[in-house]
Amino acid sequence: MTEFLKRNQKLPPNLIEIVATISDMELRDTYVRALRNKGWTLQSIAEACDVSRERVRQICEMPESKLYDSVAVPSPPVKQVREKVIYAQPTKETLDRLLELKPLAQQVRSHATRYRAEAEEYTRLLNHAHKVEGVSLYNLARHLGVTYPAIRFRLTRYGYLDAGNGTSKVYNPILTKNRAL
Repeated sequence: MTEFLKRNQKLPPNLIEIVATISDMELRDTYVRALRNKGWTLQSIAEACDVSRERVRQICEMPESKLYDSVAVPSPPVKQVREKVIYAQPTKETLDRLLELKPLAQQVRSHATRYRAEAEEYTRLLNHAHKVEGVSLYNLARHLGVTYPAIRFRLTRYGYLDAGNGTSKVYNPILTKNRAL
């Protein structure tokens, strides 16, 4: 995992006290530059010094006259970056065939037999991509330009997914006599 600086940083209380006790403006400006060079945010330094972020930025752009080394400047806190999750993608052959069958499968209505075989193959390929290739239904929907519920509905109607509660008539499987088996 990689690391990055945390947002909304706050200087530790001991550093805030140190900045508050420095009465010499030149020493304070040098310490502000040291904090900024270590990676502290403008906001965190500005809150400690009771000045604006813009003033801290201006101080950091001024030429340095001497170094302030009597107090060690700690590095700001970092946090871990989670690795990006790589989701399974459908194979090119499966996706190409799904895109080819999609317009035909969407034309199937009620008990009509026209394009029924194509709709069966389309649904079988959707199930194959989901179950065998491990592609999520959301990812399939994104690739096909349809909604996730549309794919879930199709898989349920053709018997590849369970309807869940079983009370919806919409999610009843297609009658066997209407299938193009």
